Amino acid sequence: MSYIERNLLPDEQILFRTKKHLILFAIPAILTILSIFVFNYMHSNFILVKFEWVPSVILLILWASVGLEYYFSEFAVTNKRVMMREGFFFRHTNEMRIRTISQVNVYQSLLGQMLDYGSVSINAFGVSDAYPMIASPFTFQRYVNEQLDKITM
Repeated sequence: MSYIERNLLPDEQILFRTKKHLILFAIPAILTILSIFVFNYMHSNFILVKFEWVPSVILLILWASVGLEYYFSEFAVTNKRVMMREGFFFRHTNEMRIRTISQVNVYQSLLGQMLDYGSVSINAFGVSDAYPMIASPFTFQRYVNEQLDKITM
């Protein structure tokens, strides 16, 4: 059972759920490819051959860190709140009641537009919180705005 499901209020329903985008794994993938060349160079040098395990250990730590960040990220819009949880070693959680939200903004780069990821910033009367690199940010924004419209009617 996820954090969001464990912390639902009575009569609260999850309307939309997303995670961080898989683009998180782009840098570890690129560094893995580069480390193959570094490994070949280190393997051919008689001094560096003793340290050829170092890039592998660094990559393993990087892959584990990014994997944990992806696995433990959750973003949801319910009929009462917007909920967010991310991080494993340094946890960041936020729950914002729909009634307190005044504005929802989406920020996307050109690559984010092509791959459908971006940052969602939610303003609640002077307080702002950003949800970075989430998948389907405009769908997230649409669900928040739909709930805001239901409240104002």
